[in-house]
Amino acid sequence: MGPTGINAALEPGSGQSELRRVIVLLLVNLGFSLVLTVLMLVFRNQLVNYQLGHLNLPPGTDLAAVRVQLRGQVWSRSVGVLVVTVVYALLIRRLLAGKRRAYLRVIWISVAGLLGIVFLVVAGQYPVWMRVEQTAQAVVLASLLWAVTRPAVRARFPKPSAAAVSG
Repeated sequence: MGPTGINAALEPGSGQSELRRVIVLLLVNLGFSLVLTVLMLVFRNQLVNYQLGHLNLPPGTDLAAVRVQLRGQVWSRSVGVLVVTVVYALLIRRLLAGKRRAYLRVIWISVAGLLGIVFLVVAGQYPVWMRVEQTAQAVVLASLLWAVTRPAVRARFPKPSAAAVSG
């Protein structure tokens, strides 16, 4: 009996190394998100101060309320990254099982993540150290998009035939 699960993705063969690359890039992207989240929590006061100093707020704005909102965003991101960690684990499992929907989700994650990061970097809402990390993460997402659209990976997740869909 041959290897299964992650071991199957690590075995050489038809599209295995390409799928392994996709999985590794997903995990690297998740790692970047986790590291950034930890850094955001550690430096949350400095981050909130930076953001507060770079917002164009009208005169008379309640700065304490804005500060509370910005701190809430830091904590929301932390919860979001925990959810994404669980989603990635399930996504990798489904990729290994050959599920086309998981493959399509990886493409969506790559494109949406790239667009989101480009917006954040261009908007300049965060300090330089965060923009550097986000740029590195964008490179990982672009690599992930490239890797997941390679012919060998696409071949592992074929479109269902019209007969299979209707039957």
